[in-house]
Amino acid sequence: MSRETTPLLAGAPSSVVVNVAETVADPLHLQSFKKPTTDVSALKRSGSRGRKIAEFYEAQNELIDDLLHSLSPHDEEAEQAKLFRLQLAINCSVAGNVFLMALQLYAALTSNSLSLFATMADAFMDLASSIVLLIAAHAASKQNRHEYPTGKMRLETAGIIVFASLMATVSFQLMAESMKTLIAKNHEVDVDMASLSCVGVALVLKACLYMFCSSLSEYPSAAVLATDHRNDIIVNFFGIAASLLGKYYLWWIDPVGGLLIALVILHSWTETAWEHIQKIIGQSAEPAFLKKIIYISLTHDPRILQIDTCFAYHSGDNYFVEVDIVLPRTMTLEDAHDIGESLQMKLEGLKVVDRAFVHLDFESSHKPEHSRP
Repeated sequence: MSRETTPLLAGAPSSVVVNVAETVADPLHLQSFKKPTTDVSALKRSGSRGRKIAEFYEAQNELIDDLLHSLSPHDEEAEQAKLFRLQLAINCSVAGNVFLMALQLYAALTSNSLSLFATMADAFMDLASSIVLLIAAHAASKQNRHEYPTGKMRLETAGIIVFASLMATVSFQLMAESMKTLIAKNHEVDVDMASLSCVGVALVLKACLYMFCSSLSEYPSAAVLATDHRNDIIVNFFGIAASLLGKYYLWWIDPVGGLLIALVILHSWTETAWEHIQKIIGQSAEPAFLKKIIYISLTHDPRILQIDTCFAYHSGDNYFVEVDIVLPRTMTLEDAHDIGESLQMKLEGLKVVDRAFVHLDFESSHKPEHSRP
């Protein structure tokens, strides 16, 4: 991919010739390709086809903002404040899960409700998973370049996969208990005001934690916590509804509710396990992230002529990046080395990149360097 032809965006005029020296903030003049908000709004009002086009331009505008932001200087104080809030969100989530598990255990034991017992099991596993992830994150932070040259960040991903397996086991046990109760046709639910109060407090606290974590959703760990809190709200609301219906209307609604909650838990953690299995075996990054890597590499230095190849693939939650840049064949080894090393450092400065590998070349007509995928 050459500097003069950068097909990162749809609708880019082919006559554009880039002069990197003109501007530092927007070397490829991406701002000129943004669709004005008024035009996007007009498209949304023009019918179903217009709405689809508007969605495309909204996505492209977001991509342009993301690409330009990748080269903008970071506000260290603001970043530190966000990281403090992120750590606070994690700690509050763990503390909240301890408190909620105790409340839900009391509600489940006093009410004899299988639905509430299922929500309690979910709360317990959430607490246990949070503790395991904190331990994994602490272990990963202790670097030993001799034993683990690429770090131990994948330890957290492995922990999630193991925990998903445990959650599946718990779900099958809950389903078995619910089925036995349905077959026996003998089940009484005794939901009192104390049990309702415990679940009500749990719902309010989970809602507060969800809003707090959602405000930090740019960080993967906060986004996962927000999703978990949202799911807990749904599960707890469904659990208390099934318990009340089982007490006042039909007895079998409660064990059926427990069975359905167990199925939801099983489905959720199966999806989580599959997602992280894909990551730990090296799933490719999303196209938007690849475009960001290409943009950063292409605009890194005016002496970079082309981007030959670019790969980004998961190594746990974060990425390994491989970029092949083309430099003038007459360039000295010292200059070529400095360009490649500084680009590597810039790419590794991205929060989601664990390691970056920059390969230097003087032409792009050769076969790929690695013969084995």
